[in-house]
Amino acid sequence: MLQNQFIQKYWSRGMKYITAQNDYGEKETFERWNGKSYDASNLDQIITVTEDTIICRPGGTLGGEGVPLGYVKVNAITDNSVKDVLYEIDEVSTMRANAALPIDPEEMKKKGMVEGVDYKLRTPNSYHVRTKSGKFGMIAYANEITSIMIGAKRGRFTGSMSIAHPDKWERLKPLCDQVEIAFKEIAPEVYKRQIAFAEQSILPEYRHGPFTTASANRYSEKDSLEMGVHSDGRDSGMTTISIFREGAFSGGLFCWPRFGIGLDLPSHSVAVLESKELHCATKVSGSGTRYSTVLYQDISVATKSNVGKSERKIGRFAKEESGNLEEFFS
Repeated sequence: MLQNQFIQKYWSRGMKYITAQNDYGEKETFERWNGKSYDASNLDQIITVTEDTIICRPGGTLGGEGVPLGYVKVNAITDNSVKDVLYEIDEVSTMRANAALPIDPEEMKKKGMVEGVDYKLRTPNSYHVRTKSGKFGMIAYANEITSIMIGAKRGRFTGSMSIAHPDKWERLKPLCDQVEIAFKEIAPEVYKRQIAFAEQSILPEYRHGPFTTASANRYSEKDSLEMGVHSDGRDSGMTTISIFREGAFSGGLFCWPRFGIGLDLPSHSVAVLESKELHCATKVSGSGTRYSTVLYQDISVATKSNVGKSERKIGRFAKEESGNLEEFFS
């Protein structure tokens, strides 16, 4: 009865209700898929989203309600001008290890780098480069992926707070506004928690509404083909993704391997998704391009309340303060 009431609540909002059929286990999924490529052939369910939809985990809570994995709002983005910012992005990142797939020694050789000589693996998905001193450097690199981080960040090695690409962040704020409207409409309970956290724990200059940061990604046969299986442990609450599609392509499904479910998200849609569960984007094929902008709350930029950590510079960046990486992140 309670389960039916839960479903009815979303039907009353005009939303389609879908439950994942399987749960392959958190540990088992991590051991099999973390950092790897995930093909759509592994999916039990492919949901082509054409209407506002909620996706829930298998089973339910003790209260009988479904546990949402995600919500999707179709036709949520009405201002096409925000696409211009995304079209201009051609930067690549070498800092997203699991998302960028395992290091291939043969591909590294094509770049003139030999394992054990020019670099050593830190993990299957990242490596340290030998410096001029003959020692391997401290920073770990990954494969290139067409992705750029925009907005608030706390420097991993400095402890300083800053805005990455402030000009792009300003130009993305209209998109933030449209995504926030969709977020509030399709997942009001989640939105209330996250806007409350933002107002209590994050300084206004480091957020726009509930969002602190954006990750703008581009998938095509000329760019990144896919995004490997990974989780976003620094996200507070759920994460939003807005989608733009240009031209014809197949693939580019948002997937949760643990539940064997993939979403084919339409252009101009906004999804509110559980990103702490392992997820990925499958390979795209065709002449078109898939643009996704992930807007989220980076918990590391929280500096207020009992959750946040005040801005605290590290080591030689500390001036009058002192500290080290281990102490800062403990």
